[in-house]
Amino acid sequence: MTTKSEGILVSYGKYVYRHVPGWGKLPDGWEWNHAVGVGIDSKERIYVYNRSAHPMMVFDTEGNLLNHWGEGLFKSAHMVSVGPDDTLYTTDIGNHTVRRWTPEGELLLTLGTPDKPARRMSGRPFNQPTHAVVGRDGNIYITDGYGNARVHIFSPEGAHLHSFGEPGTGPGQFRSPHCVYIDPSEQLYVVDRENYRIQVFTKEGRYIREFHGVHRPDHIWPGDDGDLIVTELGFRAGAAPDGPPQNPLVHPAGIKFMTPTGQWVGGWGMGTDTPGDILAGHMAVTDKKGNLYVGETLIGARMQKFERVR
Repeated sequence: MTTKSEGILVSYGKYVYRHVPGWGKLPDGWEWNHAVGVGIDSKERIYVYNRSAHPMMVFDTEGNLLNHWGEGLFKSAHMVSVGPDDTLYTTDIGNHTVRRWTPEGELLLTLGTPDKPARRMSGRPFNQPTHAVVGRDGNIYITDGYGNARVHIFSPEGAHLHSFGEPGTGPGQFRSPHCVYIDPSEQLYVVDRENYRIQVFTKEGRYIREFHGVHRPDHIWPGDDGDLIVTELGFRAGAAPDGPPQNPLVHPAGIKFMTPTGQWVGGWGMGTDTPGDILAGHMAVTDKKGNLYVGETLIGARMQKFERVR
């Protein structure tokens, strides 16, 4: 594994990448500010959902700014996903909503009542929802979140269909459900961040299994051969005082490549703000060439691109 300087290789096993220095050309006076959400659409436009004055920045794969929108519309950006029709789903932990947008920023749907959260840990939508994704059935699957311990399922039109989960550490229980990934067989992988694990369910919410070996995981994206790309917040950035014991032999933060059963097959990250390293990874996506785009939170809160080396 190497993480030395700008432009060099960061690698482990078959997952070899070259860091692209300075990706994402920002106008003068703009900045990365908690690049917590990263999405990519069918035209390979990269959406960076962040907490700056320009909350949705749109780039091409070379890092040229194509568009921006959302100024004044978000309280605290969290995550973004792109649906099969290229509409965007955003979560806002500041106003407790999930919203659907056109790629140009036209609002299509709002789930939740802005600034009126459900009672904390009540199980009702929403209290700081963290992530929303569209399933093959068209339904919207939402992790909720920082102030709840639930996964909610909504129809494409926005009707609440079903919820599952409760606070705790046992099977089917959550401490900060942070992201949901739907695999090709329609199993749900729910990132249970403060329990340091990933749980797997049927799409109806029946518990199947879980795996560990992750340090405060944030997001899952599909990799090669059914592998999973997992971003980690790590233990150097405000780990919960009552969380599981830390293992210094495991990467403190960064990117992990794992099998669907939790075997580690690659990754890097030592939790520093050195270009090419990963500090508090929050979301990651890949383009059609396998290039990796990583958004980070906390110190630096930057966007980075890594070109795949085959």
